[in-house]
Amino acid sequence: MSNIIHLNIDGESRNAMVTEIVHRHHSMFKVLFNDGYENVFYTDVESGRWIEEDLGFTHLAYLVGQQIKTFMKNPYHVPKILTWHKQYVDHKLVSFGFFNFMKGRHKMYEIYNSNKKYMYTLVDMDNEEWQILGNSNLVISKIDPIFVQQVIEILPLYSANA
Repeated sequence: MSNIIHLNIDGESRNAMVTEIVHRHHSMFKVLFNDGYENVFYTDVESGRWIEEDLGFTHLAYLVGQQIKTFMKNPYHVPKILTWHKQYVDHKLVSFGFFNFMKGRHKMYEIYNSNKKYMYTLVDMDNEEWQILGNSNLVISKIDPIFVQQVIEILPLYSANA
């Protein structure tokens, strides 16, 4: 689905082509402005606020989000409250958010990057093995195995306290 939006930014009228990126966890759109600037805009699963990829909660993200809401099929937001973990390991920050739930007898953990973007779902298979479920085949090629191992070692610490 593609649409054209019209924005007034600092008193200047700007047009942009908006193309939906189908995603199971975010409302997500690629936005190409008539001056050549482009970025991906998506909703925060916790607050529903719009995020400009790699830049965060910008004013432009807010304006783009307001225009996109006018033609979205399902503009309603059901918040997910993520648990955020931040820790230095070997002088490197390990930061991620997760939303956990049960599916049958398996513990599922939706993992979100520090930029609040969904990465993948980790499944605790109850036999000391974990499975990675992704949003697409592209996810598998972008997985950092060291980060995944760190997350897998951290997640049981949270369920032990529950």
